[in-house]
Amino acid sequence: MDLDFLAGEGEMARRTRAFDWAGTELGAPATWGATLRAMVRLALTTQHPIFIFWGAQLRCFYNDAYSASLGPEKHPGILGARALDAWPEIWDTIGPQIDLVMRGDGATWHENQLVPILRHGALQDVYWTYSYAPIDDAAAPHGVGGVLVICTETTQQVLAAKSAVAERERLSRMFEQAPGFMALLDGPQHRFALANPAYLRLVGNRDVLGRSVAEALPEAAAQGYVALLDEVYRSGRAHAAVGATYSQPVVDGAPPVEHQLDFVYQPITDAGGAVSGIFVEGTDVSARVAADAALRRSEAELRQREEQLRLAAEAADLGFWDVDLVSDTLFWPARVKAMFGISADVPVSMADFYAGLHPQDHEHTTASFAAATDPLQRATYEVEYRTVGKEDGLVRWVAAKGRGLFDEQGRCVRVLGTAMDISRRKAAELRLRELNETLEQRVAQALADRKLLADIVENADMLVLVLDMQGRVLAINRASAEAFERIDGVRPTVGDALFELLAERPPYRAEYEALWQRAFDGEDYTVVHELGDAARHRRHYEMRFCALRDPAGRQIGVYSFSYDVSQRVRDQQRLARAEAALRQTQKLEAIGRLTGGIAHDFNNVLQAMQGNLQLIARKPSDERVSRWAENAQASIHRGAALTAQLLTFAREQKLQLRPVAIDRLVTGLHDMLCGSLGPAVQLRLQLGAGQVAVWGDATQIEMALLNLAINARDAMPDGGTLQVQTRQCTVPEGGELESGEYVELAVRDSGCGMSAEVLARAFDPFFTTKSIGQGSGLGLSQVYGMALQVGGSAAIDSAPGQGTTVSLLLRCCDAQDAAAGTTTRPDAAALPPALRALVVDDEAQVRAALIDALELLGCRATGVGDGASALQALQTEVCDLMIIDFAMPGMNGAQLADAVRARHPAMPIIFISGYADTKAIEQVAGPAVPILRKPFDQAELHAALQRAAPR
Repeated sequence: MDLDFLAGEGEMARRTRAFDWAGTELGAPATWGATLRAMVRLALTTQHPIFIFWGAQLRCFYNDAYSASLGPEKHPGILGARALDAWPEIWDTIGPQIDLVMRGDGATWHENQLVPILRHGALQDVYWTYSYAPIDDAAAPHGVGGVLVICTETTQQVLAAKSAVAERERLSRMFEQAPGFMALLDGPQHRFALANPAYLRLVGNRDVLGRSVAEALPEAAAQGYVALLDEVYRSGRAHAAVGATYSQPVVDGAPPVEHQLDFVYQPITDAGGAVSGIFVEGTDVSARVAADAALRRSEAELRQREEQLRLAAEAADLGFWDVDLVSDTLFWPARVKAMFGISADVPVSMADFYAGLHPQDHEHTTASFAAATDPLQRATYEVEYRTVGKEDGLVRWVAAKGRGLFDEQGRCVRVLGTAMDISRRKAAELRLRELNETLEQRVAQALADRKLLADIVENADMLVLVLDMQGRVLAINRASAEAFERIDGVRPTVGDALFELLAERPPYRAEYEALWQRAFDGEDYTVVHELGDAARHRRHYEMRFCALRDPAGRQIGVYSFSYDVSQRVRDQQRLARAEAALRQTQKLEAIGRLTGGIAHDFNNVLQAMQGNLQLIARKPSDERVSRWAENAQASIHRGAALTAQLLTFAREQKLQLRPVAIDRLVTGLHDMLCGSLGPAVQLRLQLGAGQVAVWGDATQIEMALLNLAINARDAMPDGGTLQVQTRQCTVPEGGELESGEYVELAVRDSGCGMSAEVLARAFDPFFTTKSIGQGSGLGLSQVYGMALQVGGSAAIDSAPGQGTTVSLLLRCCDAQDAAAGTTTRPDAAALPPALRALVVDDEAQVRAALIDALELLGCRATGVGDGASALQALQTEVCDLMIIDFAMPGMNGAQLADAVRARHPAMPIIFISGYADTKAIEQVAGPAVPILRKPFDQAELHAALQRAAPR
């Protein structure tokens, strides 16, 4: 029995073929029913993960795509195993689901379902989106023979979604725990939408959410902050303040508290660029300001002490220096020498002073010293500079101060002063500056994090809505507001009473109140629901409702996160339709295999008849015998046309492009079209192509025209007019088609026409508007494919109530092409003399007739019935070329050709086939190899020999 349903080169196809099914209750595959065969073929040929449970023992089948999700503990050991033995660890989960399907209670659907499986030595948490669908079998209990599992592992997607939720929670915690104060103000009234704990502490932990700044913080208005907010909202420009003063009012009799603040008012814009709110972020720098004030006082005291020390230095030799400009001498005590990295006993001069200055401080230090010695300036020498130690190379900071002494002529004769090592102070200042810079960075980071959180919430596709216990809007993001406006015609804003907005639509108000009520009762839940005004826009949403609670756990409101899942719902509906289409496709494939097999066998019969009748016609002993042979050959041509149509239905027919006179073809179909249309439809022909021929396959064009006529008839149930028109036209350059001359074949009806949705899908395979059993949806897709295959195109023009026009553009062939397409009977003398041919065909009658035909053409021919015999004959006989039947049992024609060419690379080969599967042959041998489709005549055989024979 035919086991083609186990075909395939994948691992599971090989394992399924090799498995000992006879040792199970299913028996050998040759005994399996059509339903099991079809499902196994589907599993082994599709790229989608498929698993099948079949029979009373629920034997397991699966394909290569499914095996990728299994570990070595399962694969390949569960092939053919009972379901309970294969999946013991999850049987508690899947067993009831399988049992439900096997009882005939329908299919199941599971999305992102956690189904742990044993994989790679451990029980892993694996998430799946899968369905269990019944496989119909009339002989099985409840009419269900097994379960079809269509699944996708979604572990990565689920884990990614959980990670995203965790990230949002982390950002929320960052907002709550940020050291700086943050708040989000909505609208021109600056209502508080969000405020973190730091902000609430700053304003005395007052209840500010939902209230405007002026209402919640009247002292802020009095101190000018509301006016500043108004300016930022109006101008759209951010405002930054450093060291601003905010006086917190008296609370419970305590004195007012004054804060020093660094803050930013950052405008928030909507999608149109308009300001919709203001983000407030800042830091209470009161401690830093106090520290700066203390530092300034310390510096003042330090300068006072320096003055005191200067007076004492003259006596105590502490940091005193003396430059005698008259004698050009320098006095440094040991303390000052140490500031320049010079030992106490080493003599110094002004050269040591200039050489010891840090290169970056050299210019301004020497300039200050020069100004102090200038009689006109007589400036105080007060400078801070770095030194580079002469002996140790260390860098030190020195604060020097002094004055020049001038004689009566105004000449500077001496400069006296003090020097102090301020390296420690500079290090402290550097640390303080770094602290301030780090603080600014932390503030900037907090601002960026808060803005990121706000941007994520505001710009997310997720619909976010927060209500207080009275149903007033506390917060709503842009996506949620736009969705309300789109589906209900209202746009909620913060402060609106949500359900009052729908007061004029009582049914919709009741629907929304019912959805939210469980959340108001303190319950957390998720629903999928269709919302919206039916006259406007209805969509499906997956909504998560939760109670909103304060830190003490008291419920203060409710909130929801929603996603538009309309596409997912539509996908589920499309899946149901696709499953129905799959069943229809399986029926068509079964019929296609049947018609292809019949055509193959019929072609072999026709070929034997054709060869023998041609031999009779060439050697007539009676005039009537010749006439009978001609009549029989005419019948064979009609039979060949019939098998071509069967092969076209089976989709195994390659187009035979030849010049076709399109007007003559349409005229010849007139009677057939009239019979197909019936008396209620009037047929009109307007043929304007004349004698112009197009490239095409006449049989395919006839079938396309017949399909279009039948579609038009069904579109005119009450009768009408069908017009078939031809005309020659020119396609210019620059379009999708190659430029040149074409013939347009247009079929126009006066029927009901197509809607825009139907028109967009009319050429799709399996799409049909006809009832089940009245059309497969293949007709228009075959018409479209035929037009493209011949280098043309197809288009549809239709509208409801205005009929439909289907136009085919077919490329014209010039006179030279037309002449090349004419078949002439070649002269047998053109073949090389004494050509030796080996015929390989499993049909004895076809083989015998072909040998006789070759001998009539002057060839010496022998024949064998299979590939093995052909290889053996080549070892003992001399052969110039081979004629091989492509479809043979055992070693087929392609395998035989490979074996021959491995031994005789230059051996010419002609393929013959009753299937006309020329594409398969071309993949094996290349497009240049001659191919004869059964039945063929003597002229076609002669032409193939001329092409293949060695010269």
